[in-house]
Amino acid sequence: MIKLKRLLVPTDFSESARHALIYGISFAREYEAELQLLHVVENLTVGYASDLFPVPMAEVFQEISGYAKAELAKLGAEARAKKVDVVEHVAQGKPSAEIIRFAKETQIDMIVLGTHGKGMLDQALFGSTTERVVRRAPCPVLTVRLAEHEFVEGD
Repeated sequence: MIKLKRLLVPTDFSESARHALIYGISFAREYEAELQLLHVVENLTVGYASDLFPVPMAEVFQEISGYAKAELAKLGAEARAKKVDVVEHVAQGKPSAEIIRFAKETQIDMIVLGTHGKGMLDQALFGSTTERVVRRAPCPVLTVRLAEHEFVEGD
């Protein structure tokens, strides 16, 4: 018997991640599991956003985090409307490493992840974040491609 108590759906707000969320919501409903939504803000390596318009990186991170929290709240509301318990999280770091760390620390039972991220290079490489998560995750990972052979329906 499959027992799922906590599902993780990492998101970069791409179409692929949105598609994975449909599966995450469906599994959470079916198994009455808690859905954890996670967005990882990548570390910014430059001291200032621009030489012409210097902005401290802490301010840039706060702005990006604010956007991420707002977008996660929208996704969380969508899941709650479908009677799913949801917790939203924003982390900072390398996406694959943060997803794996989060899954270990919160004892995630399954990760549901889109196969391609937002960037063109990421799409060309089968979603390098996805590949790293699949290889190192402490739990099963369901990778979701964009619409082909679907077994869940978004309602």
